Amino acid sequence: MVARRQIGYVLSALGGIVSGGASIFEVLHVLSTLNSTVFYEISLTSPQKMFVSLCLFFGLFSATLGIAGAYVLRRGYSKVAAFIAIAATIFAVLALFTPTAFRFDYASFFLVGALFGVALLLSSIVISLAIPSTQTLKGRMLTSLEAATIAMFSALYALMIVFTYQIYPIPSPTGGYLQFGDFVVFTAALLFGAKVGGVTGAIGAIVADFYFGYPRWYVSIIAHGLEGAIPGLTKKSHPAVQITALAIGGFLMASTYFFVNIFIKGYPVAVLSYVQDLFGQAGISIVIGFIVARVARRTLPQPQ
Repeated sequence: MVARRQIGYVLSALGGIVSGGASIFEVLHVLSTLNSTVFYEISLTSPQKMFVSLCLFFGLFSATLGIAGAYVLRRGYSKVAAFIAIAATIFAVLALFTPTAFRFDYASFFLVGALFGVALLLSSIVISLAIPSTQTLKGRMLTSLEAATIAMFSALYALMIVFTYQIYPIPSPTGGYLQFGDFVVFTAALLFGAKVGGVTGAIGAIVADFYFGYPRWYVSIIAHGLEGAIPGLTKKSHPAVQITALAIGGFLMASTYFFVNIFIKGYPVAVLSYVQDLFGQAGISIVIGFIVARVARRTLPQPQ
């Protein structure tokens, strides 16, 4: 059973990674047909930007879920791992049909890679369902307190984004504006854990994106979801560990946008935005969020 479990989480992680890699290759193929390259500034139409961002998002989300499923399976939550792998498969299939939806040609490598990734993920699902769980989830996915906390912090996060954009707008090279509201996500994560931090980051960012009409709002699910989930894992850890996790969360947020911007705007413009997001938005938010969380932990009743 141990051997099957090991095979299962290898297949899950590898399937997600292969699906994500295939999506990247397809985007590069389409850009080449448009006589564009990521090493120079890129000018795309709105539908072309939508295709690039969606194909990358589906592939990256499949990879993220595949790796998450592997981690959960290794921890012994077999049935949960199967559910996550099913979600990863769905997004891999969505990536597979994205070129058709936007009437772009398939690269043969993309087609083979995407199908192979789906096959690996399906195999991991079968193995996960066949293995008895050694760990079971206790209680509900979200308690009433966690749901209320997410609602409060998500609203506050969206409000802070809107406030900083409209009161002190700092333009970003790739469009939009720099904001420092991410400290709300970091504060929620350090005080209430990974679930609250991750969901707060995703929901709050999406609400703000909808308010401003940002067309690639779905990228925020990965960027700000990881930004909140990673620090939340260190809720009860030493301050040095928390600071490290905050830095990793901020790095993943900035890197996600950077990765997508490379294929939409080109490397030169994406680098400028990356520096701004990493050292401006993430860096300042980390400092504020850590201080606020430390003060709140000392003055407020400890969450259960």
